[in-house]
Amino acid sequence: MQQTNEIKLSLKREYDLYSNAMAFYKKVLQEFEKKYQLSTLTFLKRFEAGQMGDEADYFDWYAFAKLLARWQETQSAIRLVIQ
Repeated sequence: MQQTNEIKLSLKREYDLYSNAMAFYKKVLQEFEKKYQLSTLTFLKRFEAGQMGDEADYFDWYAFAKLLARWQETQSAIRLVIQ
């Protein structure tokens, strides 16, 4: 039983770390959205269709959006375990 509690405590810490990282990613995405007057969802569709060009910001924006999505998936999995 103690190991289970320790595992859940460790996962809770990971969950909190993910929350902090995701807050950072969301802030960066909001800055891109404001700068380019475009939602991230619309940007992703256009970028993946090759309609956005090769500006360095676009590659950063794409990477942050994909990272956020992956972190959200992982955090959801952790949430299921620690509940």
